[in-house]
Amino acid sequence: MKLSLSNGIFSKLKIQENLDAVKQLGFENIEFNMKSIKKEHDTDVYREQKALAASGLNCITLHSAVLHVKDPIEVHQAVYYGKISLECARALHAPLMTVHSNISKKLPKQVRKQCLREVFGHIKPFAKKLGVRLSLENLSYTSTGFGKNVEQLDEVLAVIDPEGEMGVTFDLCHALETKEVDNLLQAYGKRVCNVHMANKSHQPFLEKTTELTHFLSELHSYGYNGPITLELDHKTSMQDIAKTKTLFDELLKEY
Repeated sequence: MKLSLSNGIFSKLKIQENLDAVKQLGFENIEFNMKSIKKEHDTDVYREQKALAASGLNCITLHSAVLHVKDPIEVHQAVYYGKISLECARALHAPLMTVHSNISKKLPKQVRKQCLREVFGHIKPFAKKLGVRLSLENLSYTSTGFGKNVEQLDEVLAVIDPEGEMGVTFDLCHALETKEVDNLLQAYGKRVCNVHMANKSHQPFLEKTTELTHFLSELHSYGYNGPITLELDHKTSMQDIAKTKTLFDELLKEY
């Protein structure tokens, strides 16, 4: 398993300062979160490419910009976010992009299906063209998006990925909050290709917990060997990020 840090935690910093902070903490790998890019610069992917190359960091995953469509008129915007994110993934040589369902949990079922088909009908072939694999994330109970449990994720995947080509990004924080850890593992353990790691409310793990070691053991039993991406609240101190890194550097030696 490869330890990684989501640079979304430093999204308020300029991109070079953002990546410098990741480097200062001793990380080698990042998940580049698109919220680190200011909207007025969202088409300037070569700026990010240059900054990443200068940092020496490896971008092993990218988190797409997200819009949870609440009206079909917004589909075009969600498609734009997805395609711009994929262009950035290609520029940063990220082989995997985490996506949300991109639909609101308030939409009626038939409208959900319509919007899912339209959004991913554009994003999936573009991702395939660029050679970037898509990975669907389980959402939190507070999210405005649809996809927090197995029933909802199954509904989404049945529409957007009947061939079973997409992966799953398992967000432990979200699963702990929705109490869906074991259900999600049983349903998607073999499809997990990225893990977002944090305690509830995206707080850091500063020591082993029963829930954490159980989850890592279960992942190991499924043969998981992908990224463990620390995705922490932006208020987390540098000291606590460093402590969390030390903990996981040791923990991952056991798996």
